[in-house]
Amino acid sequence: MADQASRLREQMSLWGRSARAPEAQPADQTSDALLPSAPVFAILSGKGGVGKSNLCVNLALAFAEEVMRVLVIDADAGFADVEILFDSTPLWTLSDVLAGTAMDDALVAPRPNVHVLAGGSGRFVDEIDDESWRRLWSGVVRVSPRYAWVLVDCAPGAHAFAERILRQGAHPICVVTPEPTAITDGYALLKWMRAKGFGVQPWLVVNRAKSRAEAEDTAMRLVDAASKFLQMAVVYAGWVQEDPNVAMSVMARIPVLQHAPASAAAAGIRELARWMKERVGGGGRDRKGGAAP
Repeated sequence: MADQASRLREQMSLWGRSARAPEAQPADQTSDALLPSAPVFAILSGKGGVGKSNLCVNLALAFAEEVMRVLVIDADAGFADVEILFDSTPLWTLSDVLAGTAMDDALVAPRPNVHVLAGGSGRFVDEIDDESWRRLWSGVVRVSPRYAWVLVDCAPGAHAFAERILRQGAHPICVVTPEPTAITDGYALLKWMRAKGFGVQPWLVVNRAKSRAEAEDTAMRLVDAASKFLQMAVVYAGWVQEDPNVAMSVMARIPVLQHAPASAAAAGIRELARWMKERVGGGGRDRKGGAAP
């Protein structure tokens, strides 16, 4: 745990130094190795259906409630859920930015203090070549001084986009549920990270647990297995309770923090947001809400 805290403090120091760089940089002069000014978190899962996108959207709203700007990138191109959960209709998507559309032109603001780069339902991206990645990453770097947090909703499983963004310095948040398939696939995702040598200590979130005890049992099984068999430290970040309000909010296309703000799920997500703020020293360099620069 101490090693993880030290690693994040060092990363926050790097984010802080990059924040002092000029905000606007020509694309051809922006290194794809440059760190953005705000902390970047890759929200991952071993399998689909664990509530990863819902968690990402509502986590963004939890930060926004505290008047902190958040950039959400829906990287599950083609199967994009973020725009549906926000009930928004973006004109430009991730695939357009990869092809050369400016990041500023592609962002939409479905809620105050939340900007989204949509994945585009049905807008599939098979592979991202080096030049396309540089376009995307340089765009993230250029706009990052405006935000306190950058949350990237990745496609389920192990794939090239996840590898690129983790190598770029994003911190992984792995989402599982107590179901055996989710636990097995979550462990497989951790094993992939270890094999790739990212050198990270992932955060683990147990979603849709019936009780705190069930969530803690699920988390400890994964934490202990990763430690014993992978020699990998995994940090249990928190849990979100199984809550029928989540399904109702999806049907209404209103995130649960706004559809049922007093619900158990909303409380769990807000607690996770508080935990993250404490863990990284208050969030992305105090970027408060208001008109974006």
